[in-house]
Amino acid sequence: MPQETTSNLSAPDDAPRQSADADLLIHVGSPKTGSTALQNFLMKNQDPLYAKGLHFVKEGRSNISHNNLFAPLRGAAAADIWSAVAEEVEAEPGRHCVMSSENFFSPEIATSILEHMPQGLRRRTRVLVYLRRQDDFLEAMYKQKTKNGRERASPRDFARKRGTDLADYLTVLESFAGSVGIENVTVRRFQRGAFRGGDIVADFLGEFGLDKSDPEFAQPRHDANQTLSRAVTEQLGAFARNSSINVRELAREMSRLPDGAPRRSGDVFTKMERIEIMAHFAECNAMIAERYLRGTQNTLFDTGDLSQDAPDRYPDAEEEIRLYADAQEKIASAMGRIESRGRARLFRGDIKRSAHNE
Repeated sequence: MPQETTSNLSAPDDAPRQSADADLLIHVGSPKTGSTALQNFLMKNQDPLYAKGLHFVKEGRSNISHNNLFAPLRGAAAADIWSAVAEEVEAEPGRHCVMSSENFFSPEIATSILEHMPQGLRRRTRVLVYLRRQDDFLEAMYKQKTKNGRERASPRDFARKRGTDLADYLTVLESFAGSVGIENVTVRRFQRGAFRGGDIVADFLGEFGLDKSDPEFAQPRHDANQTLSRAVTEQLGAFARNSSINVRELAREMSRLPDGAPRRSGDVFTKMERIEIMAHFAECNAMIAERYLRGTQNTLFDTGDLSQDAPDRYPDAEEEIRLYADAQEKIASAMGRIESRGRARLFRGDIKRSAHNE
């Protein structure tokens, strides 16, 4: 259970006091909360969003996000970066400016804001955080780390070993409250039933009174980062650890076709394991709800699916066998498609060389 911090929840005297008309909104993720889908929308619709009063900050942005600023904002360049952001915001009077990075979900970024962001900008900055229910978040993190070959532990051991470190939301929120003021930290739940408009993009735009369905906005063709089954991620992880097969290229190939890879959620933890995880974070979540939801919700997350009468989302034995068999077939099919375009593409370090030779 994360320990309650003793830091003062009030911001310093020179920090912001009013969030409603803040000129800079920093979207800080957190990881596995649809950030890529949101960032793709912001990137694709820069012009119509700008015309409607929303500016996607260019300083430090690489393509769709500000992820590459994580290391510089913790180093000697932090003051210069925040000064450049301040200049860009000042050049957009009357517009809301937005920065976005899941990498910003860190006390170190909050410290960077406190110590290096110009006071005038910090007075007009607020932070928006999306939080995913811890059992779902740990499922997503397990799949990611397993797919990359970095995790061999069972899901249960993974949750016990890494759960508190990965899902200690309160510590991060407290650090931002200390930087910009608790009234300037907005917490939104990453649960479909909690979204305005049914998804994260619509919910985010609602912060600015904008409508995602506006005909002037280009709409995404499909959901970003669709959930692969546990069976797929574990087999990809075995390739990553024991061969030179390029797992990233293989996963990319599988995602190109609607039926290119088995997709399944709820297949990492059993219902009882999920109950254990959420019980572990119950006190932490209650504190977050009390301090950051400001009376709008009594609880942080809806856990109705964990009630005694609710069915278990975890696959039964028959489905689990099918998922692993399907994973093997779809992985082999993807490998065949890659090989047909050039065998070197299957192996790490050879994609650029094979593309050059073609």
